[in-house]
Amino acid sequence: MKDLLRVADLTGHELAQLLDRAAHLKRHPGAAGEPLEGRTALLYFAKPSTRTRVSTETAVVRLGGVPLTVGPAELQLGRGETIADTARVIGSYAAAVVIRTFDHDDVVRFARSAEVPVINALTDAHHPLQALADLLTLREHFGDPRGRKLAYVGPATNVTHSLMEATALAGISLAVATPDAYRPDPEAEAMARKISTGGDLVLTHDPYEAVRDADAVYTDVWLSMGDPLEQRATRTAALTPYRVTADLMRAAAPGAIFLHCLPAHRGEEVAADVIDGPASQVFPQAANRLPTAQAVLEALVAGTLAGAR
Repeated sequence: MKDLLRVADLTGHELAQLLDRAAHLKRHPGAAGEPLEGRTALLYFAKPSTRTRVSTETAVVRLGGVPLTVGPAELQLGRGETIADTARVIGSYAAAVVIRTFDHDDVVRFARSAEVPVINALTDAHHPLQALADLLTLREHFGDPRGRKLAYVGPATNVTHSLMEATALAGISLAVATPDAYRPDPEAEAMARKISTGGDLVLTHDPYEAVRDADAVYTDVWLSMGDPLEQRATRTAALTPYRVTADLMRAAAPGAIFLHCLPAHRGEEVAADVIDGPASQVFPQAANRLPTAQAVLEALVAGTLAGAR
């Protein structure tokens, strides 16, 4: 396995191995040595980023490498050079490539042409690094999360799709509550059901049904900065019943935690007293982006993952 483009690229055993390694690297950041010593890793960010950029850059440094972060204006892609040509050139310079962009197919095409590992750091379809950090957070809080229940409430996003695949591989049940217009992609649903190792996947319109007896409640932002005003109003109206409030959290299991991939908008997808309350694990969750990125980079550079396909 050369690349990590979606969680389903992994086997369940490899997912567990990565989480074990991430937990170890969190306790012992220098344990991996410097497999990237004297080499660069190119980080291409076509979208703004806080957690992904800082965590992956730091992960490269911890592995002894030099992160080289660029945007669309700094490459020739915007002037007509093909993705395949760009991938072949960059692959001759860098030891690994981390890409955060829009179209998932662009990352697939880049990985197909590059001779070095490519990591999806977010596309419109998937966010595998986030899902790995989410599972690490569940493991830290509950121990072995197999058999636990996670509820996702709000519009289906790239994070939802990666959670569907990650929980399926980890044997965690997932209930997803969305309005009809914001359901998960059918392909992501089909893949999650195909690779399931024992957890249930339930899709519903009812946030209270999804949250009932859940050990963790998860949500994501409702709006993107580029949404037209009329679309923003429509989305907000449709999603208001899916806001994570203290009342909704009371429907979850005793001791349930709250998760959010951040950035968060208090008063929109989540109430302030939830995200800033005692159940919230969003900042440990964000911190876990670093050791999981380090574990993925280490494994791909070393070529220790066989992959599911």
